[in-house]
Amino acid sequence: MVLQLPPEIIFGVPDTMIKIWEYMPDIKIMINSIRWKWSRPAVKAVWVDSGGYQVMTKGLKISVDDVVERYKKIDGDYYMSLDIPPNMFCKTSKELVIENIKNFEYLYTKLEKNIVPVIHCYNSSLVLDAIDVYKSYGVKVIAYGGAVPPSLAKGGKGSRTTPLISLAIITKIFNGYVHVLGLGGTSVLYTALKNLGIASLDSTSWRVKAAYGKVIVPGRGERYVGNGSARFGRKDLHLEDLNILVKALEETRFPQIDKVEMLLKSFRGRALINAWIVKHYPHVLEETNGYAWLVNFSEKLGNMSINDLITLLDKRFKKMCKYGNA
Repeated sequence: MVLQLPPEIIFGVPDTMIKIWEYMPDIKIMINSIRWKWSRPAVKAVWVDSGGYQVMTKGLKISVDDVVERYKKIDGDYYMSLDIPPNMFCKTSKELVIENIKNFEYLYTKLEKNIVPVIHCYNSSLVLDAIDVYKSYGVKVIAYGGAVPPSLAKGGKGSRTTPLISLAIITKIFNGYVHVLGLGGTSVLYTALKNLGIASLDSTSWRVKAAYGKVIVPGRGERYVGNGSARFGRKDLHLEDLNILVKALEETRFPQIDKVEMLLKSFRGRALINAWIVKHYPHVLEETNGYAWLVNFSEKLGNMSINDLITLLDKRFKKMCKYGNA
C-alpha cells in the first residue's frame, strides 16, 4: 500500500460559543448551514454542511432551493451537496443515488462554489456509477457519508465494517481528495481511515465528550471529571491520567497550561482541552480496547486490489441483506 499523509481533522463547530480557532487558527472547521448565523471565523478553511444528516435523524424537510439560498449567504471554502442518506443499510436504491446526483448537479449549476458530492452506497455498481458521474464534472473532492446510516440503524453483524469496503473502493477509484463525514470520534477509527487513504474526517467528539463531563487523555481515552453522573462507561480522571494529560499539553505548548485543573471544571474548558488534544494527538487518543481487529481489517482493505474489493463488497452486501441483518 502506498504511504499516505495522516488524515486532517476538520472540527465540527455548531456555533461560536467555544471559539477554538482563537487557540488554533490553523484548523479547518465544518459548520451547519441550517444553524450558522455568524460571520466567517479566522480559520484555515470552512466546510459547510447542507443539513442532510438532520433530514434523516430529525425528519426535517429541506429543499435543494433552500440550500442554494443558505449557501449564497455563507462565506465558505467547500459546500456539501444536499445528500439524502438511506435510513437502513439495504435501502440504498438506484433511485436514491440518482436523487443525490441531481441535487449535486443543481447546486453545481446554480452556485459558483466548490460543491462536494456525497456518496451513500454499499452496492459496488452504484458506487462506481456515482464516481463516474462526479468525475465528469471535474470535482476534486468527494465526501463519503455511507458509514453513518448503518450505525444509526444498528444494521447487525458486518454493518460496521462493510462501509469501510465501499470507502476503500472510492479512495482507489477516485483520484482526488476523499473526506469522511461524521466518523472522527476515536483513534481506532482515525487509524483505520488512515489505512484506507482518506484525506480528512470531521469530528464533534471534542465538544460532545466535554458536554458529558469528559476529557480526552492521549493513550488513555476519555476520563470523567464532571460533577454529575456519567451516562456511559465512567472512568474517573486519576492523578496518573492528569499527569499524562498535562505532559501532553506542555509538549504541544497549550496556551493555558497553568490553568488545566481549573479548565477541567467547566464545559468550555474541557472542550478547549479536548479540541487541542484531538488536533495534536489524533492517532493516540485512546487504547484500542479490543478494536485492534478493526485497524487490521482496514489495513487489509488498503492492500487489496479494486477487483477484490468489489467482489468482497458485493458478497458481504448480498449476504447481509439476504438474512435481514440490515
